[in-house]
Amino acid sequence: MRSFMMITQLGLNVMVPVFVCIFAGYYIDRYAGTKLTLLFLILGFLAGGLNAYRMAKAAIAMDEKEEKEEDKRVRMERQKKGHTGAHKPKQPSRVNRDDDGKLL
Repeated sequence: MRSFMMITQLGLNVMVPVFVCIFAGYYIDRYAGTKLTLLFLILGFLAGGLNAYRMAKAAIAMDEKEEKEEDKRVRMERQKKGHTGAHKPKQPSRVNRDDDGKLL
């Protein structure tokens, strides 16, 4: 579902500026008698490309953030799983001592 939403949003982010610029150029040409539709069409494509770039960059950043959070969660689970809270008992000394504490 998330991929479907991203594709739809990408299409809208690219096509809306193109159509808005085409209509703006058409109405300016119609009422002012100029030939600016082609210029506005090019500006619409540039704006759509910029929108697509920004959206892709934000999506990549969001994916990286989610991966970092998932890695952090997995590391925390591994630490909890590996650490039982009990410590290894202290090993007796290998140095031989007599009752007074002197080395043998």
